[in-house]
This record gives sequence, C-alpha cells and structure tokens, in this order.
Amino acid sequence: MKRTIELKHVGPKGVVRELLTQLIGRLEEKFHHFPDEAVSLHALFEENGSHKLYRTALTCHIPGHTVAAHVEDREAGVAIRKAFEELERQLDKRHAKLHGRHLRKRTGRLAGIGRESQELADAEEPS
Repeated sequence: MKRTIELKHVGPKGVVRELLTQLIGRLEEKFHHFPDEAVSLHALFEENGSHKLYRTALTCHIPGHTVAAHVEDREAGVAIRKAFEELERQLDKRHAKLHGRHLRKRTGRLAGIGRESQELADAEEPS
C-alpha cells in the first residue's frame, strides 16, 4: 500500500507520526486481497494554533472506489482515532456491499421481526 503522511503546523511530529503509522498498519490488514500498488492512503494532519483545533483528513483509493474521512477535534489523538474509525466503517460497508451482505442483513431482520410478532400473538391467545 502506498502511504503519504502530511503534517502541517504540528509541534511534536514524532508522536503524531507514530500514531498515524500504527493505525495505518492496522488498516493495511483490511487490504490483504488487493495488490500493494493498487491501494493508496493519504493522511493529512494539521493543527490550527490560534483555536487549538486539530484536523485529520484521510483519503483511501481502492480499485473502483475512493473513501474519505474528515474529523476536527480539540484533542490530537481523538481526531486521528475518530478519522480512522470512520474510514474503517466506510471500508467495511463497501466490502459488505461488494459481497452482497447488506441484502442478507436486511432479510434476516425482516424474518426476525415476523417471527417475534408471531410469538407474541401465540403468547396472547388464551388456552
């Protein structure tokens, strides 16, 4: 996977870069079925000094799709982790859609609802 980490106006760059690298490594496990050169991730982290606001923007290019997450927070670590959680959620959703799991999940819910209502009706009938 191609990685690009961009840090703007950040004080302790080593700590931020280490956290980004660790989370990108965890994210790489989701891309084991793609060739390494087919996936790229661009991570941008910047600090707005006057407002003490941290901004994280992640853009992931996978074959046939681009996934992005943008988060602002007053704490650096929280902003980075939330952005990665959002990106992982979107990637999981994309993966489920490719494999048709979003359809199976819906039919399972509908079947469960019908079963529960039938059980309630059976329980309310006097014997």
